Amino acid sequence: MEWFSDIKVIIFDMDGTLYQEDTFMDRYIRYLLEGTEWEAETDKAVTASRNILSGTHNVRLGHFFHRTDRVALAHRAGRLIQGFTPEGEELDGEQFAAKYASLSIHDSNLIYMGDPWVIVGALRHRYDIPEQKMKQAFVQVREEMLLKPYQFGLHHELFAAIQHVTAVDRKVLMTNTYEKSGIDFLHYMQIHHMFDEIYCGADKPFGIQTYIQSLLEQGVRAHEILSIGDNPWNDLYPVHEAGGRTCFISPYRSGDERQWDIRLHRLEELAQLMRAIQNEKEMSVWQGSN
Repeated sequence: MEWFSDIKVIIFDMDGTLYQEDTFMDRYIRYLLEGTEWEAETDKAVTASRNILSGTHNVRLGHFFHRTDRVALAHRAGRLIQGFTPEGEELDGEQFAAKYASLSIHDSNLIYMGDPWVIVGALRHRYDIPEQKMKQAFVQVREEMLLKPYQFGLHHELFAAIQHVTAVDRKVLMTNTYEKSGIDFLHYMQIHHMFDEIYCGADKPFGIQTYIQSLLEQGVRAHEILSIGDNPWNDLYPVHEAGGRTCFISPYRSGDERQWDIRLHRLEELAQLMRAIQNEKEMSVWQGSN
């Protein structure tokens, strides 16, 4: 694509973007519900979550979940258009219209279910699990992911392709994962040296909005920024709204109909994208010197 030659800053998400692994989700749900009054619901919750990922549930990735009302809400063009119970039953049209049709998608009660991690986050609100229990489950599953038998696989082809993108000004990694886990994951993947800037606990989407604004103030133009991630709300929406380029990478079907500049499914495709950007940038420089 011709616009590849314009890119000066690439912003990468980490979880779900630099590696793809979802077996943690089942364990995460089990740790979350273990020892609570909802423990007997565990298998049901795991099955429903798996169905959401596979696209066989009426509740989809890319829908919002209402923290207090415990309903899932589909959206289109910035408006909520349909509601579902957690079991996937559609809300009555009049009930939906009366309570949700005019609700802003930026309402603080809404959680965007953009990836497997947030599916479990929605379950926490569905079952009213204390925040501390959620944090304990999160830390446990994150630590397990770096240890046998739960270690996730490394995609060395992708890492090499990212490292060889030398024609851009900056490669930035932004993850919402807290600092210790984020750094541990980067060292496990042995990729911390590949980035010019690393931000853990980045508080996306707000953190990426702030970062984009800082780039614009430094003279970087919006169309010279590319953000790559698997959670559109956190990684892509803020950049798209600022006029930047976006790449959505996810192996799952999404109920979010927003169109991104690039849609990828596999890490191999992301590696190809990195090589294409480097080649386009090099060709642009060569043509400019002749």
